Amino acid sequence: MISALGSRLFRRKTLEADVMKTELNRCLKTSDLVLIGIGSMVGSGMYVLTGEITHTTTGPAIVLSFLVAGLVSGLSAWCYAEFGSQVPKAGSAYVYTYLTIGEFAAFVIGWNLILEHVIGAAAIVRGLMGYINEISNEWFENSLPETFQDQKFDPYTSVIVLVICCLVCLGVKESVLANNFLTLINISVAFFVIFGGIYFFNWSNFSSPDGFFPFGVGSILDGAAQAYFAFVGYDSIAIASEEALTPSFSIPFALAFDVLFVGSLYCAVSFSLILLVPYDKVDEDAAFASAFKYNGWQWAAYVVSIGAIAAMTCAMLGTVFTMPRCIYAMANDGLIFRTLAKVSLKTQTPIIATILGSLGIAVFAFFLTLNELAEFMSIGTLLAYIIIALAVIVLRYSPNSLLKHSDLDLSINQGPRLGKAQINSLSLFVVMVMVTNLFIACASWVSDEYLWPMVAVISISSIITFVILIYLDAISTENPNLNEFRVPFVPYLPGLSVFINFQLMTRLNYFTWIRFALWMLVGFVVYFLYGMRNSSLCREKVENNQKVYGSTDETKHLHEESSITSE
Repeated sequence: MISALGSRLFRRKTLEADVMKTELNRCLKTSDLVLIGIGSMVGSGMYVLTGEITHTTTGPAIVLSFLVAGLVSGLSAWCYAEFGSQVPKAGSAYVYTYLTIGEFAAFVIGWNLILEHVIGAAAIVRGLMGYINEISNEWFENSLPETFQDQKFDPYTSVIVLVICCLVCLGVKESVLANNFLTLINISVAFFVIFGGIYFFNWSNFSSPDGFFPFGVGSILDGAAQAYFAFVGYDSIAIASEEALTPSFSIPFALAFDVLFVGSLYCAVSFSLILLVPYDKVDEDAAFASAFKYNGWQWAAYVVSIGAIAAMTCAMLGTVFTMPRCIYAMANDGLIFRTLAKVSLKTQTPIIATILGSLGIAVFAFFLTLNELAEFMSIGTLLAYIIIALAVIVLRYSPNSLLKHSDLDLSINQGPRLGKAQINSLSLFVVMVMVTNLFIACASWVSDEYLWPMVAVISISSIITFVILIYLDAISTENPNLNEFRVPFVPYLPGLSVFINFQLMTRLNYFTWIRFALWMLVGFVVYFLYGMRNSSLCREKVENNQKVYGSTDETKHLHEESSITSE
């Protein structure tokens, strides 16, 4: 019984020989993917997070925080790029996990990414409405009934969501054209901010009495932990890979270019912000608009507000575009209701998934404020980054192919597979990463007399973790049949990515963990009552048994028997 359950939970899908075959419309060029990624990444991160981090966490050192955050996010982006170049399918982290680790882990990732996209989009549209209210002198907010104002309900956000939903439903070409236009406006305003900082150059803002590190040198890492989430969004490139014309080149190029470009852009605009205004006078809610007002350019505040509206609309469009692709991938595999995988013959878009996902966004945006939504974000994305880093190690050290061996292969465990010693080593590595990060989290609670013993424990735990990676590398041989684009220094760089993302997870507040637990309870009900039984892998095995043995009754018996005995 336990063996049969384990076999189902860890069964892996494989790719068809023609990996480019799809119901969706393959029409996205490399430039389209680049702009989709930039549009998804440069939104509230630039117009909201920059001012907040500068004023409360880092001061002028915000530049270094963005630099560190960009380097760290590049580790995860590199892992996405290796998979994206070889697996041109919608679903991103969900699909990559299904191919390498197993069905249940893939469901957990996909299920959380769906909610992450919904909450993220709702937060973006709430922020967008805030800028629209600001530029209209609160006309929209004041037009609402008093009951709505008292309860912080906002029907205008729902209207925006439904308008964007209609645009996405028209087709991928229309969505991409709108995204590209808005992204170019966003980039133009970012360069306007940079040149504004140069024009009002005031070096004394960097040499204030508090110095370059008014909150201490350690504030660089604190700021980097917050700034890291400004880079979230590049996975939209991987999610859109099933609609890319040349995914093997476009996906890794777009990911690499976007992380480098956006990282440089964040560093430049944060540097310009400090040139414009002292860190202690930075407005947390409208940093750049208030900075230009501080220097007498009242009109520039409207330019920045237009850029913020374009950026958040673009990020919103990117989320509504990519979220249904994740739903489509899961529904197409039978892990959630297959109706959600229906693709419009006219527009070649997952129409039902787009509409239902947008309705979910509209409901969250209507009832919850931006601060309330922010409490629920990030855990799904960090979990996906961890799993993808581990999946790269599995893919690299497995001798098997991602492609299906045979239509009549009765095994549900095709695809990449590690040896027993490798599985044990990788599992022990994950356990040690968790233990080490828990020690680090506890270090901030201990008194000074126990600090050095705790440092010693953390050091020993870290050394053991690193030695496990060395051992894994020593007993493993790389798969020579993979594409040319590969993450270097495997398993060390993916291992570092796992460690850092686990550390960031320990920094999340308890509201996020409660949301994660409740959402997963709902997910377990869906998976164990529906997904496990209706999985395409389960259906495929039954169909293959019928081809081999012919008899339906005998097929049923053999299917049940194979579920118990297969490994």
